[in-house]
Amino acid sequence: MTNWQKLLRDADPANDALPDDDTQAIRRIVVAAAAAPRAGSVWWPQPIAVAAIAILVIGSGGVARRLAPGGAPPAAAPSAAPAASDERRQLQFATPGGTRIIWTFNPNFDLKETNP
Repeated sequence: MTNWQKLLRDADPANDALPDDDTQAIRRIVVAAAAAPRAGSVWWPQPIAVAAIAILVIGSGGVARRLAPGGAPPAAAPSAAPAASDERRQLQFATPGGTRIIWTFNPNFDLKETNP
């Protein structure tokens, strides 16, 4: 039986393609690059840029609020009168697919009672 690893090595077109001098030169370059000290990374621009953008956004929001007509946020609309204590309130929600969700709020928080 033939050794398949030997067959692959014999058929490899890159096998012994470079002379030993070139192989050693490449190896020396790689080892020297790995042993060379790395240049320090620049750490300060990113946090300074983030802080500058945050200051710019906050400052422009304050300026826009002062320049807006009226200068103050709109007053809240008067709320409806509170519901009677025995009245149950519902919140209904329908999805585009047709699913309906109905929440019933019990103002007395009576958890033993079941809904009809």
